[in-house]
Amino acid sequence: MKEYPILCDKIECYKKERGCNPMKKDRLIVLTDAVLAIIMTILILELEKPTTPSLEAFWDLRQNFFACFLSFFWLGSLWMALNTLWEKVEKISSEIIWWNLFLLLERQEFSLENFMPSKIPV
Repeated sequence: MKEYPILCDKIECYKKERGCNPMKKDRLIVLTDAVLAIIMTILILELEKPTTPSLEAFWDLRQNFFACFLSFFWLGSLWMALNTLWEKVEKISSEIIWWNLFLLLERQEFSLENFMPSKIPV
């Protein structure tokens, strides 16, 4: 295996400057924002549409709309809280990356939209 001392030295120097992980904080923030935006978009797109354009048809789907509203608000609150937390983070470690990925997976899997009455099998 060939060694590239100049490249290896630059990587080691970079790791020391960044705190053992060469990932920049901005990349993780962008990933988090993108995943939350996709989850929120899918949440709206999967919302069941009324069969007829009437108030009665909308009223029949009120539980679905309410669950969607709560999930959207909850995800938006999470996004705002994460933006506040990211300002305090100075270095990105592997632990932060893994916890962030776990948080995103959990948010996607357990949004209230998955528990809408129309999605629960009878």
